[in-house]
Amino acid sequence: MLSSIDLNKLTPGFSDPVQDSRQTFRAVLDAMAHPGRIVIIDNFFSPPPPLNLASAAICLALLDFETTFWTEDLKAKAPGTGWLRFHCGCSVIQNPLEADFALITSPDIMPALNEFNIGNDENPEFSTTLIIQAGRLSATKGKRLTGPGIETFSTFNVEGLTNRFWQDRQSQSAIFPLGVDIIFTCENRLAALPRTTKVEG
Repeated sequence: MLSSIDLNKLTPGFSDPVQDSRQTFRAVLDAMAHPGRIVIIDNFFSPPPPLNLASAAICLALLDFETTFWTEDLKAKAPGTGWLRFHCGCSVIQNPLEADFALITSPDIMPALNEFNIGNDENPEFSTTLIIQAGRLSATKGKRLTGPGIETFSTFNVEGLTNRFWQDRQSQSAIFPLGVDIIFTCENRLAALPRTTKVEG
């Protein structure tokens, strides 16, 4: 309930909610259309920790009162959770399998990908979209990406992910079109790894 949030301690969200939401939504679309491409979020505000700017902007643009949201690190009365509940109106849930969106602030201890909703044969789009905060995003070295939106191949490196994550991602490739879509964030930058993308290396 919003009554449990200390409004005196809330920092602002978007300064121009309509324009900033559109700009962030276009940034997400650009990243999803070009897997591995690093896109900059131009908005400037100060979300509470452990949220970084890109993750907070994505949540402000995509979450609303109809959205179910899960995170492993923000407790019910934590500043980050209260901030998201106030600005987005989203429902914070306990079960990642029921989440429309999930925020991972500690990727080294995140659940396995199959613990999130992978969609179903009739509605594969009803899967969880993961927002994973990384220590660093780089378009050099790292994994080799191929698939829609990539002319030949691209390289992409995410700091802080475990080998198990990449094994889980490889396993989900075998059940396409089921699976989760992923947006990585670092400070004011984001990059996407949709389920259509093949990962090697």
